[in-house]
Amino acid sequence: MVQSHPVQNDSYDTVVVSAGLGDRPDECAQALRPGGLLFAYGTPAQLPALAVRLSRSLVFKYWIALDIADAPRPPAGGLKPVHRGLLLFWKPGDKAKFQLNNATVRLPHACCAACGKSLKDWGGKRHQMNPRGAALSDVWRDLPRRPIRDRVIPDDVLARIRALTEREGASFVQAVEEPVAAGLRRADPLRSRDSAARACPVVRGEASATQAVADRGPIFPPRPADAAAVTPNQIHHTDCVTFLEACPPGSFDLCFADPPYNLQKLYGGYDDARAEQEYLAWCDRWLAGMARALKPGGALFVLNLPKWATHHAVFLNRQLEFRHWIAWDALSEPRGKIMPAHYALLWYTKPGAPPTLNQIPSPDAPTYCIRPHCVQRRKAAGDDAKVELTDIWSDIHRLRHKRDRDAHPCQLPEKLMERIIALTTRPGDLVFDPFGGTGTTAVVARRLDRRYVLTDSDPEYVRITNHRLAAVDAPRPSVARPRAAGSKREVELYLQQLAQQLQRVPTEAEIAPAMLAKIDRLYPYRSAALKRCRLVL
Repeated sequence: MVQSHPVQNDSYDTVVVSAGLGDRPDECAQALRPGGLLFAYGTPAQLPALAVRLSRSLVFKYWIALDIADAPRPPAGGLKPVHRGLLLFWKPGDKAKFQLNNATVRLPHACCAACGKSLKDWGGKRHQMNPRGAALSDVWRDLPRRPIRDRVIPDDVLARIRALTEREGASFVQAVEEPVAAGLRRADPLRSRDSAARACPVVRGEASATQAVADRGPIFPPRPADAAAVTPNQIHHTDCVTFLEACPPGSFDLCFADPPYNLQKLYGGYDDARAEQEYLAWCDRWLAGMARALKPGGALFVLNLPKWATHHAVFLNRQLEFRHWIAWDALSEPRGKIMPAHYALLWYTKPGAPPTLNQIPSPDAPTYCIRPHCVQRRKAAGDDAKVELTDIWSDIHRLRHKRDRDAHPCQLPEKLMERIIALTTRPGDLVFDPFGGTGTTAVVARRLDRRYVLTDSDPEYVRITNHRLAAVDAPRPSVARPRAAGSKREVELYLQQLAQQLQRVPTEAEIAPAMLAKIDRLYPYRSAALKRCRLVL
């Protein structure tokens, strides 16, 4: 039988807790030692408020998207809800370090069911694949789906947390709720894997009653008396807050925002390195403006990093209807510790009318790669398995090649906007994008027979957008690019072969002078090339 244990401050190195346990998460945060880790498990609807609360005393590190739930599509329409969230927080302290066993916890490289190559397209860099397997990202799609009927974290997820955090002498505790109804299972005792093999305690707490929705006062600013109707198919050189304050309510069928992420990227006309509270206050202004400008039944999508998306969700929950936290798994092979591979794509609808929810083509099965030649060959052969569209999107990749980009640091793929617009609007509907950038939203809207309104504070982005719109129906000319003299692949293969012969990283004196010259031409410094040798040692 599992016994209850009182929570003591600075007691544990790792704590696992489920959302919906009242004040237990706050007690667990206090129970962490400096450098300790707290994992919080729950649904995407539950976790944002908990994340904001825990961020007051802990450091947010990851929202891990778990593709584990087997639930039917909602009767009212939408996406198949497979997503459960796992928050990871770290407790800072003097000389405390953030530690995970990411070097040893790896997954086998998955291969395409059609062509047999790795599912991740390495773009000519397959020699950089780690032979021990793929590092973990913050989207876990390798675990089986199952019906989920309670708030207790599944055993296989818990086992992975143990593998990531266990070390000699480290303490581990799981907080679960008392079983108060039939069918709510009691968590089994956890056994530590250290040399003492002592039982890990399980902290119990009563599940609290459903909290009343936070302040539901109006977040929409009043409509200005002189607000004029919005003219469709316009690109406005202005900041979005000023535009939205003058925008009539109920103007748009779809609002999509991909704001700057406060990562110090070089945008024109915008400072992307604001203080945290200043950034969030600015976000609240354009979020409120978009919610007010949305028609009843209209859809609002916000794309951001999970850290900021938790705050957006708490803010938007006051007035709009939450539909999904979509995990857009947009990165290729992760490196380092758990790699932040997904962007949070929040989907809300405005009450007052039925939302538009269209049936769109199902995505290809995730067992296939997306290499164009493989896709063409297998579809021609009739090998074209499909899956239901869920709230984890892994079939749309970021733009990785300069030939596909305009002069913007975070340009979105057109396929992402095609899915959002096709899913939630009808022909002739009006789409608004407050951070128009180089015009991907407008280009896709025009191609899908929707109308659009974009704003951007940079005149150069406005110029590029108008240029792209003028060329929507014109074929894109192919440009022959000369091959560079020598390549990184050639250098790295040479260095890996040399390292295998020497059974160590070679010194510069052991590298051929001609190859050193190529390294100096292709890399910012020589150690950037030499570190590639470690993959084969």
